[in-house]
Order: sequence, then structure tokens, then C-alpha cells
Amino acid sequence: MASDRVYYNRMKALRAVAGSAVEFPAHTSERRVRLVGIQMRIGRRSAARDLVPEIDLADRPVDPGVSRLHAVLTSASDGTWFISDPGSANGTFVNSRELAIGERVTLHEGDRINLGAWTVITVHRG
Repeated sequence: MASDRVYYNRMKALRAVAGSAVEFPAHTSERRVRLVGIQMRIGRRSAARDLVPEIDLADRPVDPGVSRLHAVLTSASDGTWFISDPGSANGTFVNSRELAIGERVTLHEGDRINLGAWTVITVHRG
């Protein structure tokens, strides 16, 4: 996971998803998360909603365009992972294509998942 300046600029120009007051973070970092289990939720934790997603994007820099429950990763018995968007406010993109709400897409090595105002998740096997 990282911050994607190109995606941020594109979304700001096309849809103003980020909003005029939201700036790209001055300090960014990369982090890795191992996909485990049957399902992993992507979003921002919320104590009020008792929601703690497995891939929590509530750490700094906080991407304000990420919904509390933004996307869901689901595994198959053969190790394949799928992504779906349960109805996020700003959409989920795989390789620049926006997913329809509820659409399930198979993920492959190198796929880029964009969500929120600037977040990118790149899929790697192993």
C-alpha cells in the first residue's frame, strides 16, 4: 500500500473526489500486508461503528476518500483472491477500471487497486 500521486491528480480533475480542501500528503510511506484467511476488509476503523477492517487505512496519512468499509477481498480454495466494492462512497478501481457495486474481480500479480483520494494497493504473490 502506498500513496499514488497520478491517481490523486486524475481523480481530482475528473470527479473532484478528493475535494478542493484535501491535499496530497507531504509524507508518505509504503506498507505491506499479507493476505490471510477467507476474507479481508479494506477501510478505516471506527470505534463508533465497532468496525476494525483487516486492512486498516486509518493510519497517517489518513486518506479521507476511503470509506469505513471500502472494499472486500475474498479468497478461493486455490489461493486466488477476488475484490469487490460493497458500495463505497468514492469507488474502487482495478487497473484504472472502476468496479460496479457488488462486482467481483479476480486479482492477479501486479494488479493495482486504487481507492480513496490517493491510496494504491499493488498485488504481489508470495
